[in-house]
Amino acid sequence: MTAQAISLSLPTPPTHHHHHAKPPPPPRLLLKASSLPEALRGVETFRDGRLLVSLLRQCADVPHGDEDTERLSAARHLAPQLHSLAVRAGRARDPRVACALADLLARLGRWASARRLLQEATAAEEEGKEEGDEEVDTMLWNKRVAMLAEAEEWGDAIAAFAEMRARGVAPDGYACARALHACGRAGAPREGQAVHAHAAKAGHVAAHPLVPGFLAGMYAESADVGAARRVLETEDAPPVAWNVVVACCARLGLVDDALDLAERMARSGPVEASPSLATWNAVLSGCARHGRDREAFGVVRSMLERGIPPDSSSMSSLLKSVASLGLLAHGMEAHCFFLRHRLEPDVYTGTAFVDMYAKCGRLEYAQKVFDTLELRNITTWNSLVAGYSNAGQFDHALDLVEEMKRNRLDPDITTWNGLISGYSMNGRSSQAVLLLRQMKAIGLTPNVVSWTSLISGSCHNGDYEDSFYFFNEMQKDHVQPSVVTMSVLLRACAGLALLAKGKELHCFALRRRAYDRDMVVATALIDMYSKSGNLASATRIFERIQEEKNLVSWNAMLTGLAAHGQGREAIALFDDMCSASAGAGAGLKPDSITFTALLTACRSMELITEGWDYFDAMESRYGVTPTVENYACMVDLLARCGYLDEATDFINRSPFKSAASLWGALLTGCVVHGNLALAEAAARKLFKLEPYNSANYLQMVSLYEREQMFDEAESLKYAMKARALNTRPGWSWIQIEQSIHVFQVEGKPPHPDTAEIYQQLVRLVLQIRKAGYVADTSCIAYNVPEEDKEKLLLSHTEKLAITYGLIHSDASGTPIRVIKNTRMCSDCHEVAKHISALCGRQIILRDADRFHHFTDGKCSCNDRW
Repeated sequence: MTAQAISLSLPTPPTHHHHHAKPPPPPRLLLKASSLPEALRGVETFRDGRLLVSLLRQCADVPHGDEDTERLSAARHLAPQLHSLAVRAGRARDPRVACALADLLARLGRWASARRLLQEATAAEEEGKEEGDEEVDTMLWNKRVAMLAEAEEWGDAIAAFAEMRARGVAPDGYACARALHACGRAGAPREGQAVHAHAAKAGHVAAHPLVPGFLAGMYAESADVGAARRVLETEDAPPVAWNVVVACCARLGLVDDALDLAERMARSGPVEASPSLATWNAVLSGCARHGRDREAFGVVRSMLERGIPPDSSSMSSLLKSVASLGLLAHGMEAHCFFLRHRLEPDVYTGTAFVDMYAKCGRLEYAQKVFDTLELRNITTWNSLVAGYSNAGQFDHALDLVEEMKRNRLDPDITTWNGLISGYSMNGRSSQAVLLLRQMKAIGLTPNVVSWTSLISGSCHNGDYEDSFYFFNEMQKDHVQPSVVTMSVLLRACAGLALLAKGKELHCFALRRRAYDRDMVVATALIDMYSKSGNLASATRIFERIQEEKNLVSWNAMLTGLAAHGQGREAIALFDDMCSASAGAGAGLKPDSITFTALLTACRSMELITEGWDYFDAMESRYGVTPTVENYACMVDLLARCGYLDEATDFINRSPFKSAASLWGALLTGCVVHGNLALAEAAARKLFKLEPYNSANYLQMVSLYEREQMFDEAESLKYAMKARALNTRPGWSWIQIEQSIHVFQVEGKPPHPDTAEIYQQLVRLVLQIRKAGYVADTSCIAYNVPEEDKEKLLLSHTEKLAITYGLIHSDASGTPIRVIKNTRMCSDCHEVAKHISALCGRQIILRDADRFHHFTDGKCSCNDRW
């Protein structure tokens, strides 16, 4: 042990100078860490406790950290000696000594000992309490509350404050501030309001500098931003209090409120109260953490307009947003700004640049930044490993892992998760599973991110059965799913319209209320129910969302209404969204996805005027630049409504005249309305833009055969064979209990109940003919006799699926739900209407375009699809 010394001030012994003379400063004494000096070992020296309190406080004030290990070690050796002297001198339970000793123990990380000491001192004080001891009693309780809060024992701090009040002990301002902090972090607004009432009555809100900040922070933690704002504005709170609330709002995802508070700071106070760099950095961090990535650019713009240059922390947050959006140009601009202003680089900024370039697909830039960094931590390595892995460059990723080991840096669970995610997302789930097993073999326990990466990769590649298998294995491994896991699984259910499985996941979320209340899970449930044909459940979940709905949840509901042909309802919901945004002042603005849903809704109801109004208002009123999807929706609306010339002219005037989606929408409209000339013009464009998309060829084949142009149809079929184009086989499926039954065009092997299905279907067709059904053989493109065409109509997969549902589902009124991967033909549409009236059953069918709800002989699409 080195003889490291600590300088301690001793109280000056009493002298005979005049009472008004200023006493000399107390002398300093060097104490060696090995022991106390002989002069201070006597118990009598500490009988009055003042010297002991002074020594304890000076020990507690010793700075410590990596650079002060020897001085910290000295303090650790002195602490028990001073504690022992306090006990021997009978001063261990003296309130002032106990508080000073508790401070020292807490400073040394011995929180449990400090807490026990205060409890014992408080109990002893209560036992021996005499009249007039309120001051020392208050000291112990105040210290106890403050120390529990500082140790982040939030519940115990709140309970101690309540007990203190119940005993009639008056908390001071610091105890009130700490209790308010505990109430905020523990999510206890009711208890926080009680503390607020006491602090206001005692005058601490105005008098104590810490109380306004913690009070406003408590309300902000409870998402009561209005109350927090009132505290800040009425109590003349200092800038640090405003910053506390801004940081809290940003951390909780209330980014709009954080921005509004920052703007209020700039407007409502002197220069020293203006938003500082710390204020804007808190908002930027909230943007990056909660997916408000586009707002981050506006925050940086506000900083620069106010003459506040970003620092390394600002850049790190901004680069996270850039990486999430994949905006390489913005990332490179930020990099140039960083270099141009000679900002001091650190390991966090360097890692952010590596991560940004990797996620934007420029691994060569990420590698260059990585190579030039003087300081790297394991996060830097992991960012590059994940970048190579996600890009499918597994050799590079594995070489980096080996290089990490050579640099004496052991790969951690994040390294392994990056590799698992890359293999899984690139369709190599078997290798990802092997990595998971290797993790276990070396003693690392796969966490929720490991399993979610496997599940997400399987969903991404359409291997939905694997995703549910991995979810079951995850539960067997006693790993609780996160909200991300739940949202990924619900997205898988939505993709396949697995309503029963989606309901199971919903029940799972309800049993774990933290998932059910989460906005991400609620939005995923809205999407799942909408795409599974249960719009009523989607609407109920949307209406039950307690907190302020975000744009994603509004868009999910709008998209669901549009897919179900509820055009008027979608428009009304959009108006509600705009009204809610204006009323709350939250600044919730529609984006391009919002308008895609609105234009789709207009198409389903053939609302031409409304569609034009919304498209024109995108930029002029809402400041949203139309995307290629918005232009495609507008072409689809015009073409489906028969305005084919207008649609062609609209494409030629658009900035996306070479986009295949626009010409594809026009081709579909031409086929629907039988405009051969325009269809051929659109097809010629598409054959150049998408030479290997078989859907374009098949649409023209269908149109040629309908127009009796069989030579042209055969010519296109030959061209498809020459290009080796694989046509997507048509299929329909229905779920009966836990089994999914698939019916394919020329299915191999055929469904085992095929004979029974055809017998029932023939009986149904004979019955609906009596009600006026006439077969629409124009749906059959083959050049065969009319009788054969009617037989071929019976083999359409949606008819088989509907019939199977009627045979094997109960007749209690449960809807028959069928999923189809291509557009429903007009004959099947007519048959479904007649069957719904004949059998008194609702039939819900989702085809490639939209949902059809057949009830009592009518369809929700009003025969427009």
